[in-house]
Amino acid sequence: MVKGTNGLVVFLLGMVLFIVGCSSEGTANNDSANNLSGDQIVLRLSEPQVDEYPDSIAEKEFAKRVEELSNGRIKVEVYTGGQLGDETTTIEQTQVGVIDFGRANAGPLTQFADSLGVFSFPFLFDNREHMWKALDSTLKEALFSDLEESNLIGLAFYDAGARSFYSKKPIQTAEDIEGMKIRVMQNDILIDAFKELQTSPTPLAASEVYSGLQMGVIEGGENNVATYVADGHYEVAENFTLSEHLRIPGVLFMSKSSWDKLSEADQQIIQEAALDSEKTQLEEYDKFSQKAMNRVVEAGNNVIELSEQERNKFRERVQTLYEKYESTYGSLFDAIDETR
Repeated sequence: MVKGTNGLVVFLLGMVLFIVGCSSEGTANNDSANNLSGDQIVLRLSEPQVDEYPDSIAEKEFAKRVEELSNGRIKVEVYTGGQLGDETTTIEQTQVGVIDFGRANAGPLTQFADSLGVFSFPFLFDNREHMWKALDSTLKEALFSDLEESNLIGLAFYDAGARSFYSKKPIQTAEDIEGMKIRVMQNDILIDAFKELQTSPTPLAASEVYSGLQMGVIEGGENNVATYVADGHYEVAENFTLSEHLRIPGVLFMSKSSWDKLSEADQQIIQEAALDSEKTQLEEYDKFSQKAMNRVVEAGNNVIELSEQERNKFRERVQTLYEKYESTYGSLFDAIDETR
C-alpha cells in the first residue's frame, strides 16, 4: 500500500481524476511524456488556494517559465481554488500519478514524509533569513529524499509566513500565556510544545476557531497574520503577539511517476522553473502579509512586539522538547544549527 493513502477512497478518486485527465492529450501520464518524439507535453498542477494567493501567482509564473525554457513544448495547466481537491487530496492524487504537480503545507505532508515533522518545533529558526538559509542547505536534500520514498519529488519551498499568538487578552510575556486555552493544530509535537509553554493546548478544527473564541471555548490561537485576518479571527481576538514561534513552509512537488517519464533535460527545465518561482512567491507573500497587517492596524487591534529577552524565555521553555525528540530529528536539528 502506498504510504499515506487511504485504500479504496484514493483509488476511486484517482479513477475519477484519471477520466477527467484523459481529456488533455499528451499529459505526463501518457507515453508521449517520454519526449522521445518531441511531442508537446501537458502537465496538470493542483493548487488549493485561489488565484490571488501568492502560491497561485508563483505557480502561474512557474508554468510560464517552463513553457519559455521548453520553447513552448511543455505546458503546465494550473488549477487553482481546489478544483482538483484540497491539500490532502492533492498530495494523494499526485502521489499516485493522477495529478502531475501539487502544492501543500509541510504540515499535512508529514504523514507522507516523517522528516517534515521537524517544522513543528517552535523556535526552530532564529528568523526568516535563517529558515531560508537552512532550506537551501543539506536540509533540503534530506527532506526531499524522504518525500521521494513516498513517490513525490520535492521541487521548491514556498513561504507560509511565521505563526504568532493571538488572544483575547494581551500576551506580552511568557508568564502571560500560562494556563490559557490556546487552539493548536492536531499535532503531537505541537501539543507537547504548548504544554511545555504551560498553556492548555486545545486542538480544534480551523472552522471552529472563530466560534470557539466567541464562546470562550478557547482564549487564543496561533497562525500567520494573513490567516488571522482572512479567517476573521482578528475580529474576536484583538491582541496579536509577534512571537513568530513557528515557520512551516509550503512545498511544491511533482509525482515521481510523471517525473520519471521526462527526459533528463526536461527534468532540469522543471527544476529550474520551480526554483525561479520561489523568488516570485516570496515577493508576493511579503505584499500579501503586509496588506493583512495593515488591516489589523486599521482595525485598531493591539500588535505586540516581543523583546529578544522575552522571546528567549519562550524559547527556553520548549528546549526539553528538542531533547525528547533527539533520536528522531537530531540529524535535522544539527543541519539547521549549522546554518546559524
